[in-house]
Amino acid sequence: MNERDDQNVLLNVLAGIGIGAILGAVAGMLLAPKAGRETREELGARMNDLGTRVSDISDRVATRVRSAVEAGRRAVEDTGDGERGV
Repeated sequence: MNERDDQNVLLNVLAGIGIGAILGAVAGMLLAPKAGRETREELGARMNDLGTRVSDISDRVATRVRSAVEAGRRAVEDTGDGERGV
């Protein structure tokens, strides 16, 4: 896989996690027995918190993917250099 494929996979995974978390939070909030105003305020606070968490996770995953891609690239280069010398 190349770097673009890795990035697409990463984005798809993060999108799926984010969408699932958002839908779960919204469903939980809407089904809770509270007044509409309270529900909206709590929903807004949770969405902000969720957005921060998703951003943090995406940053960590992106860093790991970049490291893995670079390690793979170095391994391929090392293998290629050894074959050329034979």
